[in-house]
Amino acid sequence: MTDPPAPRPPVSALDDASFPAYAMSAAAAAIGVTAAFLRAAEAAGLFAAYRSTGGHRRYSREDLQRADRARRLLDDGTRMDDAVRIVSLEYQLAAANAMIEILRRDRSGPAPR
Repeated sequence: MTDPPAPRPPVSALDDASFPAYAMSAAAAAIGVTAAFLRAAEAAGLFAAYRSTGGHRRYSREDLQRADRARRLLDDGTRMDDAVRIVSLEYQLAAANAMIEILRRDRSGPAPR
């Protein structure tokens, strides 16, 4: 019989990469783009920005990482719709690779003591 996993400490908003902590102006400044770029990236389907109760867009670190990657692709001459597809596929591949690694560890069993 294996021991249950240890409880994880609660994640604070500061540790949560998906927490929508950035207002549009701060988000744009953080990655060196305009607010219009962030709106265009959202409209193209790169991410769905959280909306505050007042209707203002809020961005997470994950949103900004995606937007920054798309910006670099656009700087290299890639169209926005193609950049969105590339970034989406990169994230899907990373998630699949992480799952493969988890399954490999599970398949190999617990480490010997």
